Parts: sequence; structure tokens; C-alpha cells
Amino acid sequence: MNILSSLLVALGLSMDNWAVTIASGCSHREAIAKAYIFKVSALFAAAHFVMFSGGWLCGAGVGKYIGAVDHWIAFAILLFIGARMVKESREEKAEEQACVLHSFKTLCALAVATSLDALLVGMGLAFTAAPFWATVLTLTVCVFATSWSGFYVGAYLGRKFGKVMEALGGVVLILIGVKLLLEGVGIW
Repeated sequence: MNILSSLLVALGLSMDNWAVTIASGCSHREAIAKAYIFKVSALFAAAHFVMFSGGWLCGAGVGKYIGAVDHWIAFAILLFIGARMVKESREEKAEEQACVLHSFKTLCALAVATSLDALLVGMGLAFTAAPFWATVLTLTVCVFATSWSGFYVGAYLGRKFGKVMEALGGVVLILIGVKLLLEGVGIW
């Protein structure tokens, strides 16, 4: 596996967290602090690093057990958070009241949900000639960069279209959950 292959794997694994950070950015009415964007991007990158590395270390032996339920876990988390976002977009709320996506506990759950596929990819690549460090570092940098850019794309859309984008962000999270569930049960 060469660097281009590592980059393509990293981009593929980054798309879920990119959509999540776009959805989170949409829920912001004010400018997003760079420290917040850094913290969340680092959290998503760290989750992918840990999951990919854990998958690599565990190998395929544990994969069948985790693979049997990972899509259900990701679906439940994304459905719950997406539904809360849609609900919040319909309520009148004070501007200082934080969106569900702004709590650290929720962001940790999203980081885990979007990095579960990295665990399985790590298990699969453990048995190839893929260089571990080049692959995991490419993945980590890519997840950080896509998360960072997702906030800016989402914030722009959120300021331009307001509550509609917050609701759409919630729907996107639900659709990502459904996609992961359908992939996990073999329909997609």
C-alpha cells in the first residue's frame, strides 16, 4: 500500500466526521472560536487514531464480534443526536443556550461513532503490507483537516440559512446513521 492508497483510505474514513462537523457548524449562529474548532478536530483525529491503532493491534480475531454490533451502536448514537438537533431547530431558544452538539459528552460520542469504521479498517489492514505509521498518521491528519474545514463550511451555511441548516444537519446525522446501519447489515 503506497501513500496514495493511504490517503484514499483516510479520505474515505474522514467523510462521516466531515459531515458531522458540517452539521455542528450549521448550529452555530455566531463565529466559532478557533480553540473550539481545534479541540473538536483534535478529538475526532484522536478517536480515529486510537480506533485504527486498536484495530491494527487486535487483528481480525476480534473483528467478527465488533463488526456484528458496531453499525447498531453508530446508528443509535447518530439517530439520537440527529433527532435532538431537528427538535432543537424547531424550538425557540435563547441565543446563549448551547446546541446539543456543543456538549463535550456528545462530541465524544460522535467521535466514537464516526471512528468505529477506522477500527475495522485497522483490523483489515493489519494483515496487508500497509505501513502502519504512514497509514495512521495520514488518517489522523486527514480527519483533523476535514473536521476543521467542516466547521467552516457548516458555519457559513448556518449563518446564511439559520435554523433550516440546523434541522438539515440533524437529518444528515440520521441519514449517516441509516447508511452505516444498512452497510453493517449488508444491504448497502
